[in-house]
Amino acid sequence: MNNILTLYDMEFKRIYKIYFTLIGLLFTSNIGATLYKIFFITRRTVDNEGNPITMHTLKSSEGLEYINTYIVGDLGSMTKMAMAFAVLLCLLYSLVIWYRDYFSKSKTIATLLMLPQKRFNIYISKFLTVIMMIFGIIASQFLFWFIDLFIIKIILNVNAEGFLNVFQTMLIRQNRFWNLVFNQPIDFVMIDVLGVILAVTMLFTGVMIERSFRKVGAVLGAIYVVASIVLYIYVTTSYGIYSDILLKVHLLYYLVMFIVSTLISINLLNKRVSL
Repeated sequence: MNNILTLYDMEFKRIYKIYFTLIGLLFTSNIGATLYKIFFITRRTVDNEGNPITMHTLKSSEGLEYINTYIVGDLGSMTKMAMAFAVLLCLLYSLVIWYRDYFSKSKTIATLLMLPQKRFNIYISKFLTVIMMIFGIIASQFLFWFIDLFIIKIILNVNAEGFLNVFQTMLIRQNRFWNLVFNQPIDFVMIDVLGVILAVTMLFTGVMIERSFRKVGAVLGAIYVVASIVLYIYVTTSYGIYSDILLKVHLLYYLVMFIVSTLISINLLNKRVSL
């Protein structure tokens, strides 16, 4: 365990400056989007009678509907896109975290593979690094959403009960099929926790396949990842109308794919992956 934590600490120190810069940019985009929606809504939005919506209107008791529709709703979409981009960068880092060691001038992978410990410790440390980065982005966005709502509440004098509740105010206004963060506990666990873990696991397996079969490895690795995605889409569309069955099918899919991907990675890392 100590070896894993040591390797994890080493991995995180190599990326923490870029990572915290990414979180800083996400925070800046949230604040910028919030202020933009507050102060520019009066220039582009009209009420049901065609009259411009003024700051006075937004601060009145009738203004809550406009705030929820034109500020909170649009702000949610904008910030979710920013968070999706940040998460995507972290997923891409799932590839960089391996190939950087192979193609750096110091050939870090050579040192790692020669350490007197299980090779799978290397895998786990890199896995934890990427997973914690993604979970950190999601957790940060929840904090930023609270700050966004607090700014709206202060500037527009919103007195509605529960307005600062991110789940009730921000996440309730979402499209289920493209959303990244869900307000229902079961959806959140399935997509934002287990889904993230499985996605990183499959990407790592693709890398292990590519590193094990150099000439055709890239093709085989890509086929594995794409086939996993296609299978997920297939089971989702096949059982989508049966919510209770779909949950069980998804759990089975997650479990099987996680076990298969992990076993493949362990076997390849121990027996085929080399310098």
